[in-house]
Amino acid sequence: MIKYIEKNVNPKGRKTGDCSTRALVGTLGITYDEALRLQTEISLKTYYDPTSKQVMERVLAKFGYIKKAQPRKADNTKYTVSEMDKILTKKEMAEGVLVTVANHHTCITGGHIQDIWDCGYKTVGNYYVKK
Repeated sequence: MIKYIEKNVNPKGRKTGDCSTRALVGTLGITYDEALRLQTEISLKTYYDPTSKQVMERVLAKFGYIKKAQPRKADNTKYTVSEMDKILTKKEMAEGVLVTVANHHTCITGGHIQDIWDCGYKTVGNYYVKK
């Protein structure tokens, strides 16, 4: 089971609706400003919201990440974020994985869920791993 570590990478320490930017920071190992800049630049080119899946996928693709389908167990039930260690490799968890859950983005990095709140109980939607 993957453990949660509370970490807020927002430069002002704000707990606000910036989960997509924080998830990019943790996954890609870039600064908050770099993540926000990438989201904004792609948003201005595509006219999608900076936090949309279309923008997030384009940012992740720049760093060699690919989208994986929602994982299912043998009995067809869904995985929670804290159960992702059952399907991810140690290398993937160390490199960084961006995970989508309902209305939220989070990341698994260094083998831990890194976020401002523990979303480990949430059901995984799609997730993104380095090629």
